[in-house]
Amino acid sequence: MFRFIILVLRILKSSKWKFIKKIGDYLGKKFIEFLTKLCKKDSKEALKEYSSKYKPLVIRDGSSDIMVFWQIFVQNELKLPITIDPKLIIDAGANGGYSALWFAHKYPSAQIVAIEPEESNFEVLRKNTEGYENIKIIKSGLWYKDTYLKVVDDNYGNFGFMVNEVDASEKFDVKAVTIQSILNEFKFEKIDILKIDIEGAEKELFSENYEHWLGKTNVLMVELHEGVKKGCEKSLYSAVNNYKWDEITKGDKKVFIRQNN
Repeated sequence: MFRFIILVLRILKSSKWKFIKKIGDYLGKKFIEFLTKLCKKDSKEALKEYSSKYKPLVIRDGSSDIMVFWQIFVQNELKLPITIDPKLIIDAGANGGYSALWFAHKYPSAQIVAIEPEESNFEVLRKNTEGYENIKIIKSGLWYKDTYLKVVDDNYGNFGFMVNEVDASEKFDVKAVTIQSILNEFKFEKIDILKIDIEGAEKELFSENYEHWLGKTNVLMVELHEGVKKGCEKSLYSAVNNYKWDEITKGDKKVFIRQNN
């Protein structure tokens, strides 16, 4: 639901009519404020319980952090309907680290690689995951090849940053990272859980070079951003349809579980 409303607001903001763009800007700010208050209230007990068990979380005032926490720890968006003992979990679009922490507590024996391209999010990710030896963080954006990426702020909170590919001669924010390079660096042959929430970059990710790693992935969790970048859904399903999966929906995410896993 969050993403659908944000999609509508993005359409308003992209209008060629200035007054419609202004309406989109205004409604966008009010929408984020409303959701922040709503999720903060609904997350009160979950935050209290978390802080009683683990290191207190960094959650920025006036940001979308509490919304991400709510989706993960209150709505249990990452909980799988199967029993699994993962060795490698890749969290692409790790934001402030809330999903990486959920994975770390749920699967303490797993190696978790958390990827986040945006500077302020990465700093919160670093603080929240500090002391967790099974979480490795990478300041980068997930892409289908080695290249350079620029972070784009669409003014929809800290969970709405996008990345665009740029030439090496242009100003860039991060170098891209590929799935295969992560497998090589951490010396794994397969991926047990691959969570992807990369604000439209899934279109490129599943368009080329996916054959090297998708066949080695047991659970795929993808949040589609078709309204942000047309072709995301087609790209994803063109890739996953080459393999056999059981598909379910969890919140905003499409979850693909490899058959005979």
